[in-house]
Amino acid sequence: MKEQANISLQNADYKKTETVAAVGIHLFFALAGFMTTKAAVLTTLLPFGIAWLSSVPQTFIPAAAIGVFFGYFSSALSGDGFHYVAALFAVLSIRILIGGNQKTSRSVPFLCTICFLSSFFTAAVAFRAASDAIVKVLVESVLSAVGAYFFLRCFHVVRHAKAGMATEELPFLFFGLCIPVMGLGGIRVSGISLGHILGFLFLLIAAKYGGIISGSLCGIMLSFTMFLNGESALLAVLFAFLGLFCGLFAPFGKYLQILPAFFLTAVTVFPRGTAEAAAGIIEFLLGAILFLLLPRQVGIPAGRFLAPSPKMATLPSVKKTVSMRLDAASEALADISQTIEQVADELSKINTPDFAAVITRIEEDACTGCKLRLHCWEKRKSETAAAVLAITNAVKKGVNSPQEGAPTDFAGRCVRLPQVAAAAERHFSDYASRIAAENRIAEVRNVVSDQFDGISTMLCELSGDLENNLRFDHALAEKATAALQTLGIHTEECNCRIDRYGRAVVELKIKKEPDTVLNKLQIMKMTSLACDRDFGVPSVTGVGESLFLTLNEYPAIRVDIGAEQKCASASGMCGDSYRYFSDKGRFYMLLSDGMGTGGRAAVDGSMATGLLTRLLKAGFGYDCSLKILNSAMLFKSTDESLATVDIASVDLFTGKTELYKAGAAPTFIRRSGRAGKAESASLPAGILRDIRFDKASVRCKAGDIIVLVSDGAMCDGAEWIKEDLEHWDGGSAQALSEQLCESARRRADGDRRDDITVVVAILKNAS
Repeated sequence: MKEQANISLQNADYKKTETVAAVGIHLFFALAGFMTTKAAVLTTLLPFGIAWLSSVPQTFIPAAAIGVFFGYFSSALSGDGFHYVAALFAVLSIRILIGGNQKTSRSVPFLCTICFLSSFFTAAVAFRAASDAIVKVLVESVLSAVGAYFFLRCFHVVRHAKAGMATEELPFLFFGLCIPVMGLGGIRVSGISLGHILGFLFLLIAAKYGGIISGSLCGIMLSFTMFLNGESALLAVLFAFLGLFCGLFAPFGKYLQILPAFFLTAVTVFPRGTAEAAAGIIEFLLGAILFLLLPRQVGIPAGRFLAPSPKMATLPSVKKTVSMRLDAASEALADISQTIEQVADELSKINTPDFAAVITRIEEDACTGCKLRLHCWEKRKSETAAAVLAITNAVKKGVNSPQEGAPTDFAGRCVRLPQVAAAAERHFSDYASRIAAENRIAEVRNVVSDQFDGISTMLCELSGDLENNLRFDHALAEKATAALQTLGIHTEECNCRIDRYGRAVVELKIKKEPDTVLNKLQIMKMTSLACDRDFGVPSVTGVGESLFLTLNEYPAIRVDIGAEQKCASASGMCGDSYRYFSDKGRFYMLLSDGMGTGGRAAVDGSMATGLLTRLLKAGFGYDCSLKILNSAMLFKSTDESLATVDIASVDLFTGKTELYKAGAAPTFIRRSGRAGKAESASLPAGILRDIRFDKASVRCKAGDIIVLVSDGAMCDGAEWIKEDLEHWDGGSAQALSEQLCESARRRADGDRRDDITVVVAILKNAS
């Protein structure tokens, strides 16, 4: 019962606050309507009251009509004419009649037209006997329609302003402010104009919270309205220059903003005479005092409307251009790879060593001048060639005396057997060297071709990622900027990137000021509430005079990671290498087992994990990264060099886990208390040119466990690991990795000792 009573009281307080706010807004529209009727043009024309009533939102028509009516009625009593009251009722009747049609009631051309016609016909009737009636009627009607257009645009930009305004929108806002100020210009107390005081106040506020652009535009608009109201040209020019001066000195604080403005005002108004100079200085001082007394909370809505709209990333054309250039570069590199292969095939037909040429050179070298040459190489050519081939085979096998490989009948009839054997050894060695060189060149060529092909794939992936996956959400950026405005923080630039997985990253740039205080928790809460997404605590980086804030979506899952290794060699160098990192809402685990044990295996494993980590962080795909790694392993050394690759990628928002394996040991996963394994039949990197990942995916949740192991942990099979995982009753990931690694060491046979590595990830709720 108490809780229900408290809720009822809260609801009552909320309704009371809403009622007070609604009454205040209606009073504002009524008061503004009254003041606009007093904004005179050429001292006699009062077109802006009709313009105000023609443009206010439908909800506030009654309040605006009351204010305009009393304003025009008081003017009519003083002899300025009742035709304004007649125009008021004409506009009011039309707007009430069309109120049910939303399209027509919000149409800018229609509202401006009824404003013009109402003013024109009522004024035409009133001034039909005057000699200059047509000119006066047209001027007043046009001014009324133009005023209605500016008021309509003012309401539009105010309604849609979430975080500042564009420069082209500010004149409409200042028009809506300056016309009521213009109406109050004639209200004087002891020579002090209330309109001038408000004009100075608005000017200082615009410059403080909007900078030099807002200050200058506000000053120009005030200058223009004062000129229309018949004020002195000197005062109008003063306001224009004051806007510029206040905007220039606004970054230095309120007091340094006021002092130069006061000096300029005093210098300008002093020559006008003692009374006018005193009045002008007092008006400025009163406006400045009001400005200094304004609470900090006023700066929040002022910054929302007056601050320039933050710059946002609008790069569709640039994205398309860059994407096309990347595609072109990718195709060019692919063509280079194909061209290398084609040219190599053609050259191999020309330059590949021919064994028949070796036989010919042996004949020319050893048999030149021999009387039996014709007998051996013409009548018994096949037998002689077979004998020479047998001798070269002996050379190939590395026998001490190549002539021992000659057939008996050939050795009995050849008078130059030692010379033939020596020539065979010499020329076949040259042939073998050329063959080895050609093979090595072919390997290098293939690796270079693979590198070009890999870079081509990388550029193609970058192009696709830029074109299809990277986009900017301006609506979220505006909401984030508006959230900071409510905290009194003005944003100069704001970008909201949506990555390929649909995650939002908000990047904001704000100006560093001496009184800037950033509450990270408040920023996180307000941005999350405004954008309807869960963001983490922002990171803040200071660069020069700016602060950069980055907010990433807060994932639902966190990872407890643990790793343990046991080295097989006495050197203490482990041939296994592992790494793990978080990037863009995903958690990566990498494990590589270099060939053998010791230092060389450590180099291979470390190279594999290091290169893959850099490529994955750079945003390249798994297959492309494996291709680059494989070509690097092939090219690294003339000796055989290989390493297994094992990758587990966990989506921290959904729990989806992707496994990528190249010659790696099984990966173990415990889900809902039951353990299973994912095995691979693919080859390690560094053996063949074309290798592929074996891929698998599984949906995990908080409480599940992922275990990567090297081959050394599999000496006694996989069942014991599954049993240990299923019987694990809780604890840290590090404790589990140590337990599994120690158990694997005990089970290992001394003759089959290998490096052992166990990497464990336990998924947990982020909250």
